[in-house]
Amino acid sequence: MNAHSTNCAVSVALLGLFLFGCAPRVEKAIPWTFENDQYVFIEYRLEEDGRVLQGEFPAGPMIDFPTYMFDPHSGALASQEFTFEIDDTLMVIIGCSTALRGVAGGGMASKLRGVYKFPYQFEDLILRGVDEYGNVHIGYRDEPLVIESGDEWNYSTTRRDTVRISRGDAIAEFTKTTRIINYGLLDKSNIRKW
Repeated sequence: MNAHSTNCAVSVALLGLFLFGCAPRVEKAIPWTFENDQYVFIEYRLEEDGRVLQGEFPAGPMIDFPTYMFDPHSGALASQEFTFEIDDTLMVIIGCSTALRGVAGGGMASKLRGVYKFPYQFEDLILRGVDEYGNVHIGYRDEPLVIESGDEWNYSTTRRDTVRISRGDAIAEFTKTTRIINYGLLDKSNIRKW
């Protein structure tokens, strides 16, 4: 091998190492270590509350009723319908809900989602896995979170809105809260239709 060939081989090897080092790192999947008759229940709640500060602020919309009920004391989960299979491969159920109160509106809309593999993405939430302790590993708007079994994470923002009505300005304050609750490891035998 001549000097030119050696230099080319070294350059190609160095370029390969450089490109490999710049490749995006893929997070290792967290292996599912639980029995097939167990699952983890997570609630992803979006709540908005509006309170009047001045005037007669118009009320917000009314939304549908919830489609599931969960009892944290017994671990029972009931729903009108399950749009996914409750089988041995089901690992996580996410209860997604939106609630409106005060002048933000009224009512609650909700839906259950089944998770069979990680990562799982829904809106701003990426579920990366569940560790051996039942802690959920999540990405929320690019922020990595670990929510321990039986614990909750929340984030709130507040804004003020002014509307002009016939009797003058009306002002209301709206607080939006995102809550992610990890109810931990539960038995699939407590899942039922109502």
